[in-house]
Amino acid sequence: MNILIITPIFPPQIGGPATYTVEISRRLMEKGHRVRVVTFADSKSQVNGLEVLPVRLNYKILGPIFRQASLFFTILSASRGMDLLYAQDPVVVGLGALRAGKLLRKPVAVKFVGDVAWENAVNRGETGKLLEDFLEHPDGGWYVKSIKNLQGFVLRSADRVITPSQYLKKILITYYNVPEDNIRVVYNSVEAYPLGKKRAKSGEPALIMVGRLVPWKRVDEVIRLVPELVQKYPRLKLMVVGSGPEEERLKMLCQEMKVEKHVVFTGRVSREDALELMAGSDLLVLNSVYEGLPHIVLDAMACRTPVVATNISGTNEVLENGKTGLLVSPGSAEELKDKIIRLLENDELRSRIIESAYQEVRERFTWERNLGLLEKEVASII
Repeated sequence: MNILIITPIFPPQIGGPATYTVEISRRLMEKGHRVRVVTFADSKSQVNGLEVLPVRLNYKILGPIFRQASLFFTILSASRGMDLLYAQDPVVVGLGALRAGKLLRKPVAVKFVGDVAWENAVNRGETGKLLEDFLEHPDGGWYVKSIKNLQGFVLRSADRVITPSQYLKKILITYYNVPEDNIRVVYNSVEAYPLGKKRAKSGEPALIMVGRLVPWKRVDEVIRLVPELVQKYPRLKLMVVGSGPEEERLKMLCQEMKVEKHVVFTGRVSREDALELMAGSDLLVLNSVYEGLPHIVLDAMACRTPVVATNISGTNEVLENGKTGLLVSPGSAEELKDKIIRLLENDELRSRIIESAYQEVRERFTWERNLGLLEKEVASII
């Protein structure tokens, strides 16, 4: 196949679409497919033989209408000789890909990994609702509502929607009226081997949280547990890897609670560095109240780093409580603290979870398994 991938970001920029585009391009090319990439990033190819075409117009000065127009014409040019357009986002690049595909009569697949309208509403302080409550009764001004409407239009109009979890498939069907026959679940994939050296267990536990610092990750609730954990482990460290709109508020919280020496903020780091830090930690904590399908949990499982996470849709599609991780009720600080301590103290449980999680990754979340599923799905619409 000849596949044009359209992505909002690309390395050296850091983020899920950038990492995924590099990995999927390299692996598709290794299997004999031709791949070309269109991106807003001013980037060079990270893969030998991969064509990367940046959107050149200075859309930051000229505004979003010119941004979309420039994207559209870049896609038209890049589509020559391509069989399929694969957009990595329904809003930022999805509309341009859809319009170009319809004009050229080429099929369009769109990847849906999370609800952009809800995330914007949360980050803008326009809603405090969780995703499904928001979609049932949307909050926000014209901007958020226009994003929601645009997202729905693109998802319903695409020839195929690829999503990484059954939970997100349900969201698409229930709230965006996307035909079930047009949706395919293809799980995220990771390398099925541990990365980095494992840290020897000591009396200085190293906990890690990795991801965007956004309200729904509930990083503040974990920070509030640090004083109690320090009473048991005086040299405990919590490493917070990532950046985002919550960063300054979280740092101020650490100062208020006088735990600055126990909480380390790394800021944004490369994926490779994040994996190395995670492999060297005793435990990954994911306290989120919303996840489409948490890729960071798969990375931890592959790194043999055990996980304590909230029992929410998306996450519990990956983790089985007591077998491949420990799940806690969202908002239950005492349960979260107890299960962190339990996983640090119980060597037999810890070893069993590490091995079961690693085997789960090898069986369900490898590139060898899921790349073939993606090839089958995109080939079916050509």
